[in-house]
Amino acid sequence: MHVIVVGAGLTGLQSALSLREKGAEVTLVEARRAPCQGASYSCAATLGDETPEQLAPEAGRLARLRAMKSSDEGLIYSPGTALRYAAFVSALLQNRAPEKTESRRALLSQLSDASAALLRERAERYGFDLQESAGTFTVLTAEECRTHKAVALEDILTIEPSLYAAQDACGFLLSRAATWSVSYYAKQLKEYLIATGVPVLSSREAESVLTEDGRAVGVSAGGEIRGDAVLLAAGTGAQALLPEGALGGAVFAPITRSLFNIELNGAAHRIRHAVRDPEGRIAVPLNAFLRIMGRWHLGTAEQCPVNDEYKALWAFGIRLYPETADWSQGRYLSQTVLSSADGLPVAGATRVPGLFVNMAGGIHGADFSSAAADAAADAVLGRDNAFGPDLAFTRLG
Repeated sequence: MHVIVVGAGLTGLQSALSLREKGAEVTLVEARRAPCQGASYSCAATLGDETPEQLAPEAGRLARLRAMKSSDEGLIYSPGTALRYAAFVSALLQNRAPEKTESRRALLSQLSDASAALLRERAERYGFDLQESAGTFTVLTAEECRTHKAVALEDILTIEPSLYAAQDACGFLLSRAATWSVSYYAKQLKEYLIATGVPVLSSREAESVLTEDGRAVGVSAGGEIRGDAVLLAAGTGAQALLPEGALGGAVFAPITRSLFNIELNGAAHRIRHAVRDPEGRIAVPLNAFLRIMGRWHLGTAEQCPVNDEYKALWAFGIRLYPETADWSQGRYLSQTVLSSADGLPVAGATRVPGLFVNMAGGIHGADFSSAAADAAADAVLGRDNAFGPDLAFTRLG
């Protein structure tokens, strides 16, 4: 089978690898001048988190009604943004019902374990470097220190001396969850696919899906590119390519996270562990760099308070690591992805025969990318997959 994969970010590259491993021929179509130029660029993700965060955390009926106007829990949005994405907010709040969050909690953990196992197995098989952290420390609030078995700062410093300045933290939790560099991994994956003969057609923006007798047979992208099936992995651009009704009544929206990159001083302590603050910001060690990732906001970068978030990222970094870098030389970025209202990827068949998707991964899109790509590839090839029903668009109504 020859599959046209639209989008050469992490999602598309992982999907192409899964398809190749299962025996399919693949052609990648990318709108930008090179792969990994969108959300996959300068991105980091979490690997093997035991308790992944939910986009729509549990809330009672009254809390859900209040959140119709604005929310600062899980996904942050203002009254104006709530109005702009009213259908998405409504679906999001339905997903915060206790009975829905409980069942989703187990699925998130299973996806995390499966994705971590797949990613590490492939990294070993193909010789990829994940630039993986040694684990993650979570800074606890004073209240959390009373209810959790916290690790004191003096004990933390024996394994992570770089945190000597975190004197105001009453304690930490240590998790086996690691962080890894999406951009660096995707670069290696791209080079491997090209070296093994996968065509990557860059600067070819897909304009529409080609159909014959109601079946998808390719895409129009500065000319016709044909195959036996089409898999859309085009990030925020996937929706524009979907024929009307292809995913039923499923509702999606863009969500944005701000990033801050800083080069470490040569004499600085080597940072080996990621650190997460009580509000959800996370400092990620990447060899000679430190990347600090912010909280998720509903909307595009133009619709989000990125300047306030940039200041918070800088303050978080300088509080933890005051002497590790020249903090005036940092680089700010914003990353926008597409999300479903329950925060899980949509991977599998659409209502159009021959047309498949791997999209809308939400806050765990990169974290769960290996498992989602495997589910999408199995759907294209007509094979069973353990996560297939849970990631199908039909779960969204």
